[in-house]
Amino acid sequence: MKARFLCVSLSVMGWTGLGLAAGEPGDAQRVFARVSGSVVTIKTEDDKGVVEAQGSGVVVGKGQVVTNCHVIRNASIIRVLVGQAELEGKWVRQKAALDLCLLTVNGLDAPSVKLRPGSSLAVGEPVFAVGNPLGFGLAVSAGLVATAEQKQPHPYLVATAPQSPGSSGGGLFDREGLLVGVTKAVLGTGQNFNMILSADSVAGILANGDAPPAELRLPAPEKPWIADADALRRAARWADLEMHARAWSVSQPRSAVAAATLGTALQGLKRLDEAEVSVRRALELDENYAPAWLQLADLLYLRGAREAAEQALKALDSRYPFSSDSVFLRAHWYRDAGRLTEAREHIRESIRRWPRRSEAWRFLGLVEDSLGNPVEASRALATALRLGDADVRARQRLAELYAKSGKVEEAARLAQAQEVASGNTGKTQLLMGLGELNRGRLGPAEEAMRKAVALLPEAAEAWTGLGAVLMRLGRFQEAESAFDKALQLAPRSADNLTNRAGARLELKRLQPALDDARQAIELDPQSAQGWRMAALTHLALGKPREAGMAFQKLDGLVSMNPDELVSWAEAMIGMGSVDEALKILSKAEAMDPKLLRMCLTMARAQGAKGDIAAALGYEIRALEIDPVNVHAWSGKGYALMKLGRLPEAVDALETAVRLDPGLSNGWINLGEVQLRSRNLGRAIQSLEKALTLAPAASDARFFLAQAYLGARLPKKAREHAEVLLVKQPTFAPALGVVTMSYLVEGNGQAASEAYLKLKASAPTLARTLRAQALGAGLAGAGSLPE
Repeated sequence: MKARFLCVSLSVMGWTGLGLAAGEPGDAQRVFARVSGSVVTIKTEDDKGVVEAQGSGVVVGKGQVVTNCHVIRNASIIRVLVGQAELEGKWVRQKAALDLCLLTVNGLDAPSVKLRPGSSLAVGEPVFAVGNPLGFGLAVSAGLVATAEQKQPHPYLVATAPQSPGSSGGGLFDREGLLVGVTKAVLGTGQNFNMILSADSVAGILANGDAPPAELRLPAPEKPWIADADALRRAARWADLEMHARAWSVSQPRSAVAAATLGTALQGLKRLDEAEVSVRRALELDENYAPAWLQLADLLYLRGAREAAEQALKALDSRYPFSSDSVFLRAHWYRDAGRLTEAREHIRESIRRWPRRSEAWRFLGLVEDSLGNPVEASRALATALRLGDADVRARQRLAELYAKSGKVEEAARLAQAQEVASGNTGKTQLLMGLGELNRGRLGPAEEAMRKAVALLPEAAEAWTGLGAVLMRLGRFQEAESAFDKALQLAPRSADNLTNRAGARLELKRLQPALDDARQAIELDPQSAQGWRMAALTHLALGKPREAGMAFQKLDGLVSMNPDELVSWAEAMIGMGSVDEALKILSKAEAMDPKLLRMCLTMARAQGAKGDIAAALGYEIRALEIDPVNVHAWSGKGYALMKLGRLPEAVDALETAVRLDPGLSNGWINLGEVQLRSRNLGRAIQSLEKALTLAPAASDARFFLAQAYLGARLPKKAREHAEVLLVKQPTFAPALGVVTMSYLVEGNGQAASEAYLKLKASAPTLARTLRAQALGAGLAGAGSLPE
């Protein structure tokens, strides 16, 4: 029974294979030749011309093409490709339930196909699919009618002619080239079983159908209400702002911002009653809208309702406890009442809450000025200017304060800003450049400064400004050239000399930098920048004593910042005045406990003092500030080594050299730790690496000689020790290595010669070495003279 069933199955499979031959040989080629001129390719594009989809279509009438709706749905542009021609199609009719759509194509001259009713097709009859699968061009595939025509839910067939993406909308033809249907979809339940919309469906859409869906039109973008209102407010165009706000409220009747904006316009027009109504309306719409509470408080204050105004501000504070606006407004009220000290307290609090608010700094400057504090007033007004404040009165007052304090150039620059009517003069460009520089906008600053020097080539301050921008950009060579030009125009300017000194210091042209600093001090002995440049240049030249003297002079002229104090401490360490360095560093630490340079230099000073534990603490603090600082990792490792915590030291130093493989000091310290840990192979590797990076490092070479000696490689040890003796013939530790290397080799005579040199320069060390050699049982040790 089982064998009989197998035989039947095979016979069925054989029949199916024969059926898939789909007609006589050559039928597919004949059908394709007959109908390919009536099958088109359809491409759809979005409104930017980007291709979105591709399918096929069949010419069913003059200038008419039928395809699947899913091919063209949502397309902005429909392209119909016939041979080498590309025509534009228009969607005119659809039967959405069938996924069948009709296009009209102007200029289409392809022949129309003839239709064959689906009811006339027999199951097993050969059929041929023609379309553009995968976009490779028209192709034909053969198959069979798998089911008789179905009428529900609409006329369709199932055929086995293979389909691929891109075939959708193509035609299914019989052996005579008659259209029996339009391909629609691959049925997922069977292999190569495809749904075909029968020719009856095509005839139906030719007769009638639904119009395509209306084109989706995006609504016009919302008017930029807020931006337009801000522009009108800045221009104080109150009547225009009122019209704008009323239109805004009509468009967005639930907008609290629109209602508050109307209140602003009405307040500007002095219509305070109406303004209050609008502002209260804004708060009805959004009781948490902070600007409305602030505006209500201001309106009530202007109308004399001081207690109600204060209640409005308290309502704002209850919602936004850290608002800078409420204390800013109170500062205005106190100033208007003549209570300047209280006004200052409140504006300082406002600045604390919002440090970059330029108008708050301007207000503070004017209050300090009224209180008779010109230095504080200048500082506050200058801060406002740096933050972009453009108030003319404040600029004018700052210029006056600068002039009174002797800052003539700064005063002149600000005064010129009041006199310039257009933005096309050199002075204007200079002022613009300074403003951009103060804001940190270096690109616009350079552009303005270059325009300034082009328009005012004989103005030293223009070249100085350009040099200042170039310094901030790190282009020190160009900056030096700009300062050269400034000095040609104003050769006795101490400021220009110190500016050039700064550029030369960055370029490592240390002696010329020092010459500039000295000349600046000769011109102006009270030039703080001159003494600053002198101190930093001496420090870079390795002259700590001269640097320390210059820093001491600078300290008498200005309050030094933490970074300058650290540099001063470095000079003190270089002089051997570690206690003085620690005092200076303590001042820097009090000013900025998280300054990285301070932590690193404090660790160095504590190490020099012998307090290794304290040094380690500062190295750890440095790593908390900058976890990838290689110098801190190296210093931490060195301190751990000195404390005898060798495994921890290895970990720290390996981290240092991983972070910066070019850090010679890290490799030296790592080699020393490995040497102390008796990891001689790793010590040798680390120290050899250190010498490739710093061939002149004597400590690395000596440690390497020790490591080779410990590894019983006496010749290598002696080679490195002898390099040290070339530079310093009486260097006792190197003589000791040479002596021991010969003893290890059993060369007593050579050992004795080296030992005598050691004994002559360091007798105590010589006796110790002899005792160690005897204890180690080295041959020839006993022949060393006592």
